[in-house]
Amino acid sequence: MNQTIKSPQLNLVQLVALGVGVVGLVLAAAGAAINQEQFYQSYLFGYMFVLAFALGSLAFMMIHHLSGGAWGLAIRRMLESATLTMPFMALLFIPIGLTVFGDLATQHYLYEWADPAVVAQDPILQAKQVYLNPNFFIIRAIIYFTIWISWSLLICKWSSDQDRTGDLGAARWMRRFSGPGLVLYVLTMTFAVTDWIMSLSPTWFSSIFGVIFMVGQGLSTLALMVILLALLAHREPLASFVQTKHIHDIGKLLFGFVILWAYVSFAQYVIQWSGDLAEETPWYLVRSSGGWQVIVWALMLFHFFVPFFILLSRRLKRNVQSLMIVALFLIVMRLVDLFWIIVPEFETGFSWLYLVMPLGMGGLWLALFLGILKRRPILPVNDPNFEEAFLHHGH
Repeated sequence: MNQTIKSPQLNLVQLVALGVGVVGLVLAAAGAAINQEQFYQSYLFGYMFVLAFALGSLAFMMIHHLSGGAWGLAIRRMLESATLTMPFMALLFIPIGLTVFGDLATQHYLYEWADPAVVAQDPILQAKQVYLNPNFFIIRAIIYFTIWISWSLLICKWSSDQDRTGDLGAARWMRRFSGPGLVLYVLTMTFAVTDWIMSLSPTWFSSIFGVIFMVGQGLSTLALMVILLALLAHREPLASFVQTKHIHDIGKLLFGFVILWAYVSFAQYVIQWSGDLAEETPWYLVRSSGGWQVIVWALMLFHFFVPFFILLSRRLKRNVQSLMIVALFLIVMRLVDLFWIIVPEFETGFSWLYLVMPLGMGGLWLALFLGILKRRPILPVNDPNFEEAFLHHGH
């Protein structure tokens, strides 16, 4: 059986994504020439949106190896292909890393704590300088990407070995490394979000901020998996194996993460608002005035209530085409949520670059991801749980 996916539809999506990415790259370069500050701020926003798909896939890949489940076997190759884009994401981080040095730091494009003149006048930043300093910022980023890339490559290597040999030892190694890998994912993501996003407002802090981003990454990843299944589940070899129950399981996970996102987001608001501390409440005051309150209501309505009531339907969660519409809608709302979290820290206002950057960066990432996916077997047929997961389909 030929295990690679053959889909003209997928080829078209890849071609369009590449075109959008190239056009976005050209427009972003033009934007950088016009307004460097706006370019870097939009770049950070677009980067965090795209990074969610790669890191969320890494987390779900490890969860699958620890917990098993037919749902994971149905999308495992898609998760692996997404994690293999991590070196590309490391390269895309370079412009963000450059903003903490030299003129880019003193211009305050992103991080005011990187400017020695600002630190010299702020006792709070002086106290945090042991952690918030340019050299340590870059060292930590290198550590994060080293861990993410290493775990991605190791687990995907063992998965490929399992394809070739059927060796049960490969499954054991993937399971053994997934436990520590999930712990490292939680730790590195917490620190990475603190470094890259929370430090935009260096006097503000939240102990649940990293969790909010991790849940958002999970939601973005599940939405992407649903869209891919909608495009590919009717084509061989997936058509002979992927069943309604697998779609239903992923739909239930999507439903659960919609609820979890609402829970952790509201928990942070309640804790900080009830605490009424001068260091915490301004973060929400900025985001609930000056027009930002419209986005608050949009997030409550369209990121939670509407998808929550739609996904209550068992029939919809078993229909991949209907589920795809909800998934596309949720990806748009993930973009809106990140916009609400990140952009109020800047004083430059709305710019067309906030649309161009995630589209351009996302187009390049999607083209790379689909290229990797098409070259790899779409099903892990030598996995020891494969027969049990797809037994009822007569194979």
